[in-house]
Amino acid sequence: MKAGSLRLPIFAALATATSSIALGSLFLKGIWFWPTLAAIVVVTAGCEGARRLSLSRTAVPLGGLVALLLFLLVRYGHSEAYLGIVPSAGSLDRLGDLVSRGRADIERYAAPIGVSVGVEMLTVAGVGLVAVLVDLFAVTMRRAALAGLPLLVLQTVPTAVAPDGVSWVAFAIGGIGFLALLLAESRERVSRWGRPMRYTAERANYRPDVETAPLGQVGRRVGATALGLALVVPAVLPDIDASGWGFGSGGFGPGSGGGQEVAVVNPILDLGRNLRRQEDQLVIRYRGKPTYLRLVGLDQFTGKQWRPSELHVSREDDNVEDGLGTPPGLGGTVERTPRTYRVEIDDLDQEWLPLPYPTRRVSIDGTWLYDPVTFNVFGENASTRDLSYTVRALDVQPTAEELRSAAEDGYPTSLNRFLDLPADVPSEVVIQTQEVVGDFSNHYDQALAIQDWLRDTDNFTYSENVADTVGDANGSEAIAAFLETRQGYCVHFASTMAVMARILDIPARVAVGFTSGTADGQGNRNVGLKDAHAWPELYFDGVGWVAFEPTPASRTGSPPPWARGGAGPTTPGSVPSSSATESPGANGDAPDSLRNRERTDIPGFDTQSGGGGGGIGAGPVRVPVIPLVIAMGVLLLLLVPSVTRLVVRRRRWARARTPVEQARAAWADLQDTLVDHGYAWRPSDTPRTGIARLVATRNLNGEAAEAGSRLADVTERTRYAPVTPESVGDVRADVDTLRAAMGETAGRWGRWRARLLPRSTRAVATAMSERLADALDAVDNAVATVTSRLRLRLRRT
Repeated sequence: MKAGSLRLPIFAALATATSSIALGSLFLKGIWFWPTLAAIVVVTAGCEGARRLSLSRTAVPLGGLVALLLFLLVRYGHSEAYLGIVPSAGSLDRLGDLVSRGRADIERYAAPIGVSVGVEMLTVAGVGLVAVLVDLFAVTMRRAALAGLPLLVLQTVPTAVAPDGVSWVAFAIGGIGFLALLLAESRERVSRWGRPMRYTAERANYRPDVETAPLGQVGRRVGATALGLALVVPAVLPDIDASGWGFGSGGFGPGSGGGQEVAVVNPILDLGRNLRRQEDQLVIRYRGKPTYLRLVGLDQFTGKQWRPSELHVSREDDNVEDGLGTPPGLGGTVERTPRTYRVEIDDLDQEWLPLPYPTRRVSIDGTWLYDPVTFNVFGENASTRDLSYTVRALDVQPTAEELRSAAEDGYPTSLNRFLDLPADVPSEVVIQTQEVVGDFSNHYDQALAIQDWLRDTDNFTYSENVADTVGDANGSEAIAAFLETRQGYCVHFASTMAVMARILDIPARVAVGFTSGTADGQGNRNVGLKDAHAWPELYFDGVGWVAFEPTPASRTGSPPPWARGGAGPTTPGSVPSSSATESPGANGDAPDSLRNRERTDIPGFDTQSGGGGGGIGAGPVRVPVIPLVIAMGVLLLLLVPSVTRLVVRRRRWARARTPVEQARAAWADLQDTLVDHGYAWRPSDTPRTGIARLVATRNLNGEAAEAGSRLADVTERTRYAPVTPESVGDVRADVDTLRAAMGETAGRWGRWRARLLPRSTRAVATAMSERLADALDAVDNAVATVTSRLRLRLRRT
């Protein structure tokens, strides 16, 4: 195939780029657009290069596909490719891995989602394929209209998936791009008729043999009209929310009272696998005082596992950049020191944000929310992968005396769930708990007794290879097996201590995150997957949630100072001095604004794929929003003709002030009424002849026939003789009489047809379109005149 002008390839690429803007409603950030734009340019260059080589039409798209593949390799798999661009098994595996990760992100989150590397690559590849198809249809096949099909995909996907659909601005920009492509293709066709002649200063009155101005005028008129409709229709119709179809069930959706639904993972299920990895993988680097980085507190014990409970957030009130609330339960006398941390996350894919406790504020890109009841921080359908942020937190230093003197009864009702235990807790766990605490009656002393008993290497052995005995479970059966075999890793130690604490009526839960990592000698601390850890958190009135460390010292080092029965600074590598975690509220109670919020579903976690959460409850009831919106839209469209007819009638009679104007308004209204009922008035009939024919055809008699005769008489007299108000009479009442009579003779369907879909409104639509066309012609002529005069002046100068 021979290559031609670059006009069509450029406009094809422009149409793809402008249409891809509609995808912006699918993402939280716009970082996807620039690599997508680069991919469109590369694909266009590849296709045009194939045409320049005079390849066949079927081979031209292959040039674009090869260029797209090379671009993906350079951007996403260059480290494994030969010379950075030559595909290798490793580079192709890298692309395949990114595809899998991108698909997992898309399936896990609801739009708008964060732009991970996998999601970005899928977006770039998808738009690149659309660019190949647009170039094939518009440039290679010279069928620009067919290019609208792949471009329509870029508009319909966000319309069906994004909660807010596609904005009218993005839709308009895409429409302009497609319109420009159509006009460019039309110009290419006209140019093949022959060389167009130009006006010159010497022959200003010369008319070319092929006059293309009218064709361009028609094209601009059609394009402007279509674009106007494209802008008006989305503006008057309600937005379509895909949630009615169940899209994005794992993401946010509006709930009663501002609550939001969030996709949740349960990191404890992946912890054992991470600890047993052959090689460690760096996932977090942070600068600041050594501290545990907590992902989430698991506050619900079902008997089969620990898991996070359903969350309640308000997007307006619970954004971490606006600051977190007062640390739950933390009293004013407890020693605390403000700390600042700078955290960088590499390849860690979590919805939960790793943070020291208690965090006060987070400076971070994207929308990250916290649950004021649990203080868990999670992204609005975002991932922690390739994320950096700054944290301001408190370094809390409770003393043993403060913990020992904490009140042990009268907990608020909001703490009841942190005491709940299933009925199937093995009796041996209860008996063992009583034996361990012995005569200790104070909650703090009981907690120390359980912690020290579990940390004693004479009692338990730390082991990550317990698949044949305890396994990776953390429920009642696993705890019983752990107490029997006396072997396990941090999950089993933390789960056991938390259950024992609840048996003793101490509010407790399990925290999952990372230990403080290791120093790199440059002021940073590196945290790998092998630093994944779980520890129990117990609530003490006036102090809040406090971390304990039952896992043996071979894994964790020294426990925090308050867990050693004394006070003092925390040593590097040990449990942080600020590792206490959250409780229901500053006074233990959840705010009233949260109590009545609608409870939302948290999707389950696939343990085989390493995702999050155990299966939790049924999802929220899905209201069929889209069918309802479609029905409302159809109803509105049905009302447009009847409302238009009503408006025209009222305006017509409002303007009729003189007897002559009233007679003319009555006759015009009668003509519209006849058209609405499907009666064809002969243009050659006089008013008197036409009324007589109407009365005979529709079998009108009595008042209807008399009203028709009066209207015919008044109309003829107003046309040919002066009239007085008394001679005109009540012509509007006569029209209403004829309208009612026509309805009776038309039957039920005919009456409703005339009311809902009056045929006379076609004339209104025709008149409006003619006025719009005239206005477009006026603008087009004005632009042509100005352009012609400027061209002549430039040539003369």
